[in-house]
Amino acid sequence: MGSATSSILRARRLATWLLLALATVAAFAAVTSIGAPVARADNTLVNSSPANNDTLAASPTSMTFTFAEPLGPTNVPIAACNGEVFPVGDPSLSADRLTATVPVPNPFPKGTCNVVMNVSAPDSSANGAVSITFTVTADAAVVVTPAPTADTATADTAVSEPAVTAATLAPVVDPVTGEVVGGAAETDANRVGGPLGLARLVAALSLAVLFGSLILIVVAWPEGVEYILTVRFLRTTWAVAIFSSVCVAILLTAQTTGSSVGASLSPTAWIDLKDSAPGLAALARVAFAGGCGWVVLRPERCLEQQSQMMALGIPALAVATFGFSRSGGDMALVGYAAGVVHALAMAVWLGGVVLLTRVVLAGPGEDDLVHAVRGFSRLSTPALLLTVITGAIQTWRLDRGALFDTSHGRVLLVKALAVGVMVFVGLATRQFVSTRLRKADSMTAPMASRLRRATSVEAAGGLFVLMLTAWMLSFTPAGLVDTGDGIDYAYDQGRFVMEDAGADLTVFLTGGVGANGVRVEIDAPATGVSAVQITFRPPDDTIAPTVILTLPPEVTGSDAGAAVLPQAEGVPLLMAGIWTLEVSVTTSTGTQTLQKTFNVE
Repeated sequence: MGSATSSILRARRLATWLLLALATVAAFAAVTSIGAPVARADNTLVNSSPANNDTLAASPTSMTFTFAEPLGPTNVPIAACNGEVFPVGDPSLSADRLTATVPVPNPFPKGTCNVVMNVSAPDSSANGAVSITFTVTADAAVVVTPAPTADTATADTAVSEPAVTAATLAPVVDPVTGEVVGGAAETDANRVGGPLGLARLVAALSLAVLFGSLILIVVAWPEGVEYILTVRFLRTTWAVAIFSSVCVAILLTAQTTGSSVGASLSPTAWIDLKDSAPGLAALARVAFAGGCGWVVLRPERCLEQQSQMMALGIPALAVATFGFSRSGGDMALVGYAAGVVHALAMAVWLGGVVLLTRVVLAGPGEDDLVHAVRGFSRLSTPALLLTVITGAIQTWRLDRGALFDTSHGRVLLVKALAVGVMVFVGLATRQFVSTRLRKADSMTAPMASRLRRATSVEAAGGLFVLMLTAWMLSFTPAGLVDTGDGIDYAYDQGRFVMEDAGADLTVFLTGGVGANGVRVEIDAPATGVSAVQITFRPPDDTIAPTVILTLPPEVTGSDAGAAVLPQAEGVPLLMAGIWTLEVSVTTSTGTQTLQKTFNVE
């Protein structure tokens, strides 16, 4: 009986454990199944253009992918040609979200290309990838066709005054960075002129004040670093200098490349600035402005012998970058040297007068304030003299006898008048200082107030002059190659005289790696030009595309004229090196082609 009972108990225990095990498994399965995605097959490709394994005579300008199921928000195309990644545009979806169109801003090169399209589902989850392979049998070429405007030459237009034809250019993508180099579709670059001028003004003012203040402290007011007001003033000025310098880099990138301001926010986008002197200066300015923090956070470093050179050198270099804001023209090296000296001399004067106004003369004090005012009087006169002399050199180099004939020259005349007024006020203030403070041993409140009013007027004049300087950068001086279309052509690529075709034309370029403004002037014949094609062939062993520029028929067909591509929409010369410029002209007497080489830096 006992044995039977024991067997029954063991059976019940076993049954209980089995039930518990089954319940646990069921519960685990239920928990893990909650929220688990329903198994879904990857989206499939219905058709594409180009089709898989197609052979194309030329690169497509776009690709389309039609899928069996609607696409989600994240779809990423990845293209590779001949084993190297090739940039393509972002896809756009049709209304039913079944078709994705991928733009090809820059033509695929000759060879085999593979495109992989990674797609998502409407709930944003990954939904597979498809790929196509096709072959391009022709060499890549970017074809640029200027579009005529209402300014196109008419039949009675004189040969000596050719009409200017505005040009359009589809966005061109740098094959190395994948970024847009130029294009009429990008309109933000055309709207950054005002903000860029303001950012330049603030950057110039803040860096000048920072450098000039440090010079005055070193020369005449070493006690200034002990004032908390001085430290706060220097740190605030430094913060403004960094912010405004970064803004200049961003806006100049947008203007130079034709990309949007948003696309230019990343420092990686600023690499395009290295292709011009003003761009390099803007990049260096950001670095030097940041480096100024080394002395601003500890102003006494500008007084210590072992650190003084670096403490003054970094802000001096930051200010010197403004000497490279204008490139091109005759005697460019003289222009850069005069520009650097002009910027430094201006900063010594303006920075000193602002420090006096905002800090030194903020109230009465001991004899150190008197020494600071006297020291500035000694510094300001040679600084103003250097500013005027170097400004005159730049005027002669850039404007010469055309002060009344260009917008740049007329603004320069206003600037010269303002400088004259500042010099008069400054000399009057220095005379007052030498007379009234000669034997003073302290700065009284009435004297500080009177001097502060005078220096405030002088500082306001300096700000006005800087505003005019920033404004002048938006105009073309007469000393630069200016054909009346608002573009600074730094390089005249030469005159092409084609005796067989009876043609005579000149090609101008803005110069540099990246988007280039181009102007083509046809001086002869007056009629009978049926076609003009200009080809820019890249250096050997580079991946830069060949660029073909075709003039509009209004310029070539019935009358001599000109065609223009602004720099923001210009010809993409994407590699440094020796390029070949090939010009082909067809007239009633025949077709002739000439070549020249030029260096892109």
